[in-house]
Amino acid sequence: MVHRSCVLFRKYGNFIDNLRLFTRGGCGGMGYPRLGGEGGKGGDVWVVAQNRMTLKQLKDKYPQKRFVAGVGANSKVSALKGSKGKDCEIPVPVGISVTDENGKIIDSQMLENPLC
Repeated sequence: MVHRSCVLFRKYGNFIDNLRLFTRGGCGGMGYPRLGGEGGKGGDVWVVAQNRMTLKQLKDKYPQKRFVAGVGANSKVSALKGSKGKDCEIPVPVGISVTDENGKIIDSQMLENPLC
């Protein structure tokens, strides 16, 4: 006798209310103290509101949910001032609230195009 089982999963839809992301700004470059050189500043992470973006699209486009900015360049003899790291932009829908891991609101009701 063969027993067969079937489990039905209820599909609730594609609506996503919140999304947790990992973000980190870039590290600064090393200086050159002997010659007074300064390392480059690390890159920044920007949250950019876009009109036709949804949280589901953000999750599908970036499944790893990690956003890390670039590292600043080190100072060297030929270039005493290191270059800045590459910035990272996160596209989000208009009207969301951005909070940190402790629940503190960083920005709320984002408008289109302004950077956070």
